Amino acid sequence: MNEFKEKSFRDTCRDLNAGSTVLLRVDFNLSRDSTGCWLLNDRLYRVIPVIKQLLAMQFGVILVSHLGRPRPGVWESSLSLSTLCEPLERLLGKSVTFLSDWPKQKTYLAAGSVALAENTRFLVGETDNNMRLAQHMVDGVDCVMMEAFACSHRRHASTFGVLNAAKTWCLGPEHEKEIQGMDRFLQTSSPRVAFIGGKKISTKLPLLTKLLETVDVICFGGGIASTLLHVKGYQTGTSWVEYSCREQVAEFFHLADRCSVKLVLPSDVQVSADNTDFRDPRVVAIDEILPHENIVDIGQASISSFVDHAESASSIYWNGPMGIYEYPSGIRGSADLARAISNAQAYSLVGGGDTLSVLDKLGIHAFSHVSTGGGAFLHYLANGTTYVLDARTRLKETV
Repeated sequence: MNEFKEKSFRDTCRDLNAGSTVLLRVDFNLSRDSTGCWLLNDRLYRVIPVIKQLLAMQFGVILVSHLGRPRPGVWESSLSLSTLCEPLERLLGKSVTFLSDWPKQKTYLAAGSVALAENTRFLVGETDNNMRLAQHMVDGVDCVMMEAFACSHRRHASTFGVLNAAKTWCLGPEHEKEIQGMDRFLQTSSPRVAFIGGKKISTKLPLLTKLLETVDVICFGGGIASTLLHVKGYQTGTSWVEYSCREQVAEFFHLADRCSVKLVLPSDVQVSADNTDFRDPRVVAIDEILPHENIVDIGQASISSFVDHAESASSIYWNGPMGIYEYPSGIRGSADLARAISNAQAYSLVGGGDTLSVLDKLGIHAFSHVSTGGGAFLHYLANGTTYVLDARTRLKETV
């Protein structure tokens, strides 16, 4: 292991020589529309000024990111980052070299030049945190800068392993801001209210369990609410339900009772018999859902209840949309909640990839802190740390 040297972003930049090579781990895990055009959001926009700053200091910058969940060792054109060079060139005002075979191909960047590496998830050993791969990634690199907060809860070679192999590394400035935003939330007084949406509860359940130690109220929407309503015995029609985790959800309910955390489920929902475009919706009480209907969004009574909780909170945490926001019939719950949170007097912390997409669609951004992280966002709130920060602590202890 190299001797550990941790510095702030500013100090690191000051101490590096012009011509140094920087591996900047970013999060360009973005979506594309039906025509293949990239749907750019804050995950990319926020790091553009950082890249420009590094280039102005005459560093060579290798941008490293993952995209999607391909099978290791299998290249897929739909998950290649190659076409992202064009929007990056437009935003940076500079040519971007694409590294199709990184880190096998050795990269020698001229001072002030930038390159984009191919999707790290194509590499065998990336998701297994293979240290040989991590070492290849930092060969010829003078410093690793971890700017991808949204990936800081993953023990992967490009997020975790490179920190052990790097000569020097630091958190990027946007990463530092993310931690400050999280800490501010954790320092607020009660009542702390969380709004949790999105599709899957299975991936969030361990962190939601830890979150019971942090918040006073959790309001649920989205597909997560469908699974919770099903476990409570309600008819959920053709809605998304994770049947495989019913026992874990039932235990979550019991644990919330023991922790005296109030769980708020929708009292009414918007449903549609159209399972393709979710047209012609109607609002019904949760005990009036028909077997052929799909829950598209929370209903007006639920929205009013959620808004009341937002208005009475000292601090607010929101992760995940309340409905199928991609369709007109599924956006209202998220829209009304976003407006209520943005107008609330509470400290407001919102984040997650889909939440960012909702906010971009609505044009609402007036929150105390908007996080680019989803899983990392939850992980930090639940545990007070991430694997990246754990790596920093462990490396300090071994030097």
